[in-house]
Amino acid sequence: MNWTLVLQEWKFLPHAIVGVLSSPVLIVTLVLGGLLGMIVGMLPGISAVMAMSLLLGLVFQVPADVGLGLLVAIYVGAIAAGGVTAIMINIPGTPAAAATVLDGFPMAKQGRAKEAVEASFNASFVGGILGALVTLLLLPLIAMIALKLGDWEIFLVALLGIMLAGALAGKSPLKGWISATLGLIVAMVGMEEIWAYPRFGYTPELIGGINFVPVLIGLFGLTEIFSTLKQRTPYQIESKSGRIWLRVKLIRTHFVTIVRSVFAAVGIGVVPGVGESAACWLGYDLARRRCRRPDHFGRGAVEGVVAAESANNATAGGALIPTLVFGIPGSGPTAILLAGLFMYGIRPGPLLMIEMPGFAAKIVVLFWFSSLATMVVAVIISPYFIRILSSPREILLPIAGALGVLGAWAAGFTLFDVYCMLAFGIVGLILRQRDFPLAPMVLGVLVGRLADTSLRRALLTYSSDITGMLTRPVGLVLMVLIVVTAVSQWRSARVKKKSECNGPLR
Repeated sequence: MNWTLVLQEWKFLPHAIVGVLSSPVLIVTLVLGGLLGMIVGMLPGISAVMAMSLLLGLVFQVPADVGLGLLVAIYVGAIAAGGVTAIMINIPGTPAAAATVLDGFPMAKQGRAKEAVEASFNASFVGGILGALVTLLLLPLIAMIALKLGDWEIFLVALLGIMLAGALAGKSPLKGWISATLGLIVAMVGMEEIWAYPRFGYTPELIGGINFVPVLIGLFGLTEIFSTLKQRTPYQIESKSGRIWLRVKLIRTHFVTIVRSVFAAVGIGVVPGVGESAACWLGYDLARRRCRRPDHFGRGAVEGVVAAESANNATAGGALIPTLVFGIPGSGPTAILLAGLFMYGIRPGPLLMIEMPGFAAKIVVLFWFSSLATMVVAVIISPYFIRILSSPREILLPIAGALGVLGAWAAGFTLFDVYCMLAFGIVGLILRQRDFPLAPMVLGVLVGRLADTSLRRALLTYSSDITGMLTRPVGLVLMVLIVVTAVSQWRSARVKKKSECNGPLR
């Protein structure tokens, strides 16, 4: 992999753009895929992976450009729309939207739901465009870094994401880290992947492990429903009606935040299995640290929504690196995209850019036009979904609960998943009453198994040379980042608590 191959791909960009514009069928496919992806992204429990998997059979019947365009558009649309339900009803439509809850939902409760949704889609659009662009520009450099990532580094990246989520999602970093640890424990349930030893396998269902989707729906969806039921007068979301637009002023104001989140997200995207779920927290943390008023974050700061949404959409570009260069999916949706490539006889790997010049450019252009198609669809249908999601809570939340049950059932088609959703809804209610944040627990469940397997593989690999594992260059950088993150978050929490105790200066 060298810069000559990248320059070659850049030469194919105009040809790839003309190829999309000259194909009405492909344009219609991207629009329909974006719409389907948005619907999937707004429905808790119905993931982009599920929708892309169901359409693999259809994809095989159409030309490669159209089939791959449909998969890419669903992917982009789902990630972009996951923040809508996170903002409107405090339930992330996708795991990548967990950080959007922190400022998006407070904005909605303040009557700024339309502003939050508009910021979310604007950041998603620009983040998706820039993420794919940075991926193509830095392909050799990122590929070289990705080659240096072993099991130990993957574990550290997962741990860094959990540390960030724990520190940022609540008032107390300690409570956030405890919540994340609970998520890691839940992820340990079931048959482990190295020696196939059952852990906490007290029933046949537990031996199979706890599915992530019921946990997500239970902790966010049912917890929100139970919390609202306890209120005599449920809160209502009052939002201005109207259409969202692509706001140049908004993008210009937060452009530095978007670019910062994009570069961080592309770097995280190359780590297989971590992807959007950790990138959104890293983008959010960087924005909060650079803000002049970091105390506004978590209370309805539009910059928090912009940082999280630009990061999770830019990660799709980074996840293309291991997918195309090494044939290793960087995330769940790219695993389905990888299956689609194999169905069309395209073999990703180090020789892809030599054997098929211009293919990487074609995929990047598909991501660009999918981001544009998703933005166009959002502009058209935004008045309707904002009005629907602004309905009275006593009407909307029972419907969300029913959809949650459907999503939990669809995760594994067993009653056990529905029972898990109910159990985690009760657990979430108890944790919320005691001011424990829920997002770190969700992230712990999501990346816990990956972190566990990567750590144990690394320990087996370096069993005779633990020092060699601990002194790997990339690992040392990541360990320093983890320590700095933990110390800085703990110190900032102490300073904040001290200032609150002293009261305002007179």
